[in-house]
Amino acid sequence: MPTRPNVVHIYSCFTTGSDSTLSLIEVSISPGIPTFSVIGLCDSSIRESEGRIRSAFKSAGFNMPKGHITIGISPAYMRKAGSGFDLSMAMGILFCSGQLYLPPNSKIYAEGELSLGGDVIGTPGSCLRLKTVRNMDFDYKIIPAGEASSAGIACFTGQTVSSLSDLEGLFEGGLYKDNVFEFCRQDADKDYIDISNLKGQEKAKRALLISAAGFHNLLLMGSPGCGKTLAGKMLAGIMPELTPEELSDVYSITELLEGEKAGHSCERPVRLIGPNITVGKLLGNSSSLTPGELALANHGILFADELPLYSSEVLDFLRKPLEERKVQLMRRGQLYSFDANFIFLGTGNPCKCGLLYESGDRCRCSANSISRYMSKITGPFLERIDLFSEMRSVSGKDMAFICADDKEGESPYYRETVKRCWDIAHKRYGSDFLNGTFRDTDIKDILRVPEKVIKYAGDTCDKGFFSARGFTRILRVARTIADIKGAEDISEEDIAEAVQYRKRGF
Repeated sequence: MPTRPNVVHIYSCFTTGSDSTLSLIEVSISPGIPTFSVIGLCDSSIRESEGRIRSAFKSAGFNMPKGHITIGISPAYMRKAGSGFDLSMAMGILFCSGQLYLPPNSKIYAEGELSLGGDVIGTPGSCLRLKTVRNMDFDYKIIPAGEASSAGIACFTGQTVSSLSDLEGLFEGGLYKDNVFEFCRQDADKDYIDISNLKGQEKAKRALLISAAGFHNLLLMGSPGCGKTLAGKMLAGIMPELTPEELSDVYSITELLEGEKAGHSCERPVRLIGPNITVGKLLGNSSSLTPGELALANHGILFADELPLYSSEVLDFLRKPLEERKVQLMRRGQLYSFDANFIFLGTGNPCKCGLLYESGDRCRCSANSISRYMSKITGPFLERIDLFSEMRSVSGKDMAFICADDKEGESPYYRETVKRCWDIAHKRYGSDFLNGTFRDTDIKDILRVPEKVIKYAGDTCDKGFFSARGFTRILRVARTIADIKGAEDISEEDIAEAVQYRKRGF
């Protein structure tokens, strides 16, 4: 026998930047003139839910109850937007009016938009929301059928519904079941350019390996046509596939922009930006809280080609995200953050003609011309770069091997080395941090740097006029070099090699 409680409580969730917040929906129906009120600092898309609910009820065979319907959505102090509350509000009305049986002491979670025909539709940001509530203790967890793939990525268990009429079977017929959702995991695209194709650029290849193994920011500068852009594209090919948790993070962000069209590829994201990029495109849209290029590159690579041609405003803006690995959007006086943990890979020419590193005095640029050309790449920005590698034109001998058909590529070996280094770093830090991303604490002990090596590194930095930040970054790179070798402690040779990648030829 259906009961008619005075107030019905149903939980739902709404996204706030790269996070989501659990919300309590309270529904009450009292005698009086038929009205429909939604309170709790809601936008027009929520306040307009009355029309969708009323039409969906008629299509599904339910009646809109008479009387004053009041719906409160908490927390009331936070602004809420989106149509994902439709299903939870409709369920509250059905329970409160006695049209559906409400099991006693039940804790219910529901989300989804209602169409005028009574269909339950998924909404953007579902993966973020389902990640938030997946481990919470609910008796019923009901989501749209269109969010099944997102539920699989988020490791969420619950029940899907396609239309409002399905609710009757769940609560009246006892058909509810906690389902484990699966998704079609798309394997990473194996059609990458093997790193063995980078002929005659051994230092750059080594820099790519160190960058991937420690998640270090990298800057490749060299002559036109020497393979800088090609090298940048090879970096993703030597990095391990996304873990399930990383895939969940990446999908959660791309879904905010693409909705259900967002892909499930295990490839790490590579976001290519050019000199015309603006701060707004990097940061995202604060009015709609949609992510920009920095957040979309999370767990992957932000590839900035022709770096000297970027505006000073963009390069200065990048300094903070490169340090904090987060970006923040301000909306109506409140800050919202997105994770931006990526490898920054910059490429460019070292001068206007691009021949500065070539032998035989081929470069005709004056010192003032070179200084003006590189002036936008300031010292504070370069302090955030861990590795620098120059690239020169390929010699005639190496050109002969460009078209050679290598039967066994090098990228699989590089990828295995990177994966091994990541496993070592995760054990060292007891978390998902890598050598280029862990928080500065007691560097000497956590990186295993002997006293004599610390002294050698300090003397070397003193001679090279490196800053304190540069000193710590040299130690981080040296730690990665030691991990590649499989050494427990950092040696003076590791420091010496790290210093070579710290020196800049401009």
